[in-house]
Amino acid sequence: MTLSQTFGEFAAHFPSAGMPPEVREAARWHMIDSIGVSIAGANPKEESGAAFGRLVAQWAKGKGDVKAASLFGFDGQARAELAALVNGSLAQALEMDDKHGSSLARPGSTVVPAVLAAAEAEGLSLAAAVDAAVVGYEVMIRLGFVAGDRFLERGYHTSSLIGSFGVAAAIGRLRGATPAQIADAMGIAGTFASGIQESTRTGSTSKILHGGWGAHAGMLAIDLAMAGITGPDTVFEGKFGFFETHLTPISGQLDFARAAEGLGTRWYLPETAYKPYPCCQLLHAFIEASKQVLADFARDGVTVAEIESVHCQLAEPGLTLVTEPRDRKKAPKTPHEGRFSLFFGVAAALVDGDVGLETFLAERLDDDRILTLAQKIEASVDPESDYPAHCPARLTVQAAGRRYFKHVPYHPGSPEAALSRADVLAKFERNTRWHFGDGAVSVAEAMGETPEAESLSDMLRPIRAVETLRQAS
Repeated sequence: MTLSQTFGEFAAHFPSAGMPPEVREAARWHMIDSIGVSIAGANPKEESGAAFGRLVAQWAKGKGDVKAASLFGFDGQARAELAALVNGSLAQALEMDDKHGSSLARPGSTVVPAVLAAAEAEGLSLAAAVDAAVVGYEVMIRLGFVAGDRFLERGYHTSSLIGSFGVAAAIGRLRGATPAQIADAMGIAGTFASGIQESTRTGSTSKILHGGWGAHAGMLAIDLAMAGITGPDTVFEGKFGFFETHLTPISGQLDFARAAEGLGTRWYLPETAYKPYPCCQLLHAFIEASKQVLADFARDGVTVAEIESVHCQLAEPGLTLVTEPRDRKKAPKTPHEGRFSLFFGVAAALVDGDVGLETFLAERLDDDRILTLAQKIEASVDPESDYPAHCPARLTVQAAGRRYFKHVPYHPGSPEAALSRADVLAKFERNTRWHFGDGAVSVAEAMGETPEAESLSDMLRPIRAVETLRQAS
């Protein structure tokens, strides 16, 4: 069988009972995390929230309309495929959607928005949504293994490239598609595959659409396949298939064997990292390293004002992604540009002691303390990095005549530095307090306790309840 046929069989026929409880539990909490991240992106103070707020006015349907799904953070609903587009884009807007290490897959902003929208619109159970999410995560992650970081080297972004394939498998499972229809949908998704990284160099917000487009395109692909449109079952291995067309000339060998290895017995979903900071994951370990340096400063009586130079080491192609073009990365002009600036992110962590949602608001980009320190920061290649398995940091700070060196081998959220349930709840609270107020944590906890036998809409009921109270007040 071809890879798409193998995935089709897995998506359509793998038994729910064969999905270990810990995998199903991980799927639920990645759903909850993704909802919180989408609500953070809907904040009207953010570029994303302002833009989609205008679109929602055009796309939203009345509450209770048939075949409608929630637009998180907007108290509205829309057709399922539009809801997936909006929620997936918002999930990537602040760079806090989940991410699997070596595959570079970001299922939380692609698979999750599509599954939530489809399950809610169709009135399906939470158990069915969990089934679909598990399938979508596994397919998307495994496709990421085939090429490794070579898409990033070319300037492509995996969310919209491989996301639609995972979504096609997930929604195919949810809607009872046959293996052949799911394989056809993957062939169709290959035609939709797109997504360029140039926006990370310019600070434009089009990159946030990659998650939403992956979710939207995968849903359309399964609709088309179930209606009778066919796709090439050699979409992955073929001479004019997805990998050959996007990566030719190809460096090294494509690892098709790993994509199917252990399917149904080796589970990658629980290894997917929650992202604690609203910026590129390449910056996360450097933020942790900066905090460690500040602790040493406090011990030695050194101040940030005494910093003479800062040097960062990280692997390519990530180094180029977060340091070029140099003049723009040294002094970002837009929030999205700041989220992809190693210089600004490290400077902010050292000046403020942490990085949070407020760090990249437009009014903070002119902070003279951060911009002055950013000019003292340089970067080079880390020859010992194990990227993309991890995003390690090597940080050297010269201050007050002393040298401080920190090596953080595992980015926060990775399996070796995993976030606890309390951390995930705290992240949800930070992301959604603007929308839910003091009730934010209770909303997440209630969603986490919903029995799988209940409907997906039942899991979302705490969101609607708090929104109703907020509107009344």
